[in-house]
Amino acid sequence: MKKKALFFCVLLPFGFSCKEENEIVLIPNEPQQTVREYFVAAEEIEWDYAPQNKNLVTDAPFTPEELVFMASDSNRIGHKYMKAKYKLYSDNSFTTPVVTEDDDELGILGPVLRAEEGDKIKVTFKNKTSFPVSMHPHGVKYDNNNEGLVGVPPNSTFIYEWDVTSQAAPTSADGSSILWMYHSHVTENMGMDIYAGLVGPLVVYKKGMLTNSKAKDVDKEKFAFFSVFDENASLYLDMNLQKYTTTKNAMIKSDPDFQESNKMHSVNGLMFAHQQFGMNAGDKIRWYVFALGNEVDWHTAHWHGNTVVSKGYREDVISIGPASMLVADMVAENQGTWQFHCHVHDHMVAGMISLYKIM
Repeated sequence: MKKKALFFCVLLPFGFSCKEENEIVLIPNEPQQTVREYFVAAEEIEWDYAPQNKNLVTDAPFTPEELVFMASDSNRIGHKYMKAKYKLYSDNSFTTPVVTEDDDELGILGPVLRAEEGDKIKVTFKNKTSFPVSMHPHGVKYDNNNEGLVGVPPNSTFIYEWDVTSQAAPTSADGSSILWMYHSHVTENMGMDIYAGLVGPLVVYKKGMLTNSKAKDVDKEKFAFFSVFDENASLYLDMNLQKYTTTKNAMIKSDPDFQESNKMHSVNGLMFAHQQFGMNAGDKIRWYVFALGNEVDWHTAHWHGNTVVSKGYREDVISIGPASMLVADMVAENQGTWQFHCHVHDHMVAGMISLYKIM
């Protein structure tokens, strides 16, 4: 409610006489922008690509071909590596981690950032790693200060602000939500900070369609990041050599067999079905599938047992490449435990297989 000034003017013989009167006029308030606030830290962790130390598809020890990537010895790192991961906290003290419903299935991925069209995303970011890293978003609107190209120094904090405009929102052909992502962008030319593990999903919903951390018109949301994590290019390669091997060979990093052993074919940073998804029969599932990386990161994501609808087409395989993001909807009808894997043969054999269970 605002006060509006009205002017009344009367024509007199010697000119105009004007009088101001104040009148209370009801003027609709402009809608306030919703701010979605997150507190995210980048932290160093020991990451295990295969925590149960076996192939969970076959429920058997690794074969000699699989041990190319899994074996640890004097000059091989194995399936444990030092990496970095985005983690969610309750406030800017960064003392109380937040556990979300998504966490069990996100693997190496950072927390899901969610917002509706018209919102502002505010991320207070703290760098707890040993290197300058950042958060660069896809899709949303930002200025150069909030682009995430400049690294935040270790033990420092930066506040990012991103606007979710109509240009970031789903179109009429997209359904109720659309997938973007965020990742560190400081060494993007070599991918060192991404290969270190710093990537996460960002979902934008149509206005009024975000409820209980999912789209209103689905029962569950699932996130699958297909990636050949090239640990040879990670920020932590030297640290991993020192921690997990005993080699003194200065030339080991240029050895082709050593390099091959560090190319970790994974879904959400897990290999040989250590990434597993759960759902109930009849659930409407929204899958968010994405990738980053190099020319080897062209993937054909294939669901056994059920089909999906993506971009209006019925499929059981969708193709993704570096920095591509797709949404696929499934009605989980066919009960059982099913493979969800990359259908590129070399990738599948090397461990890019997950499982999903419909109960």
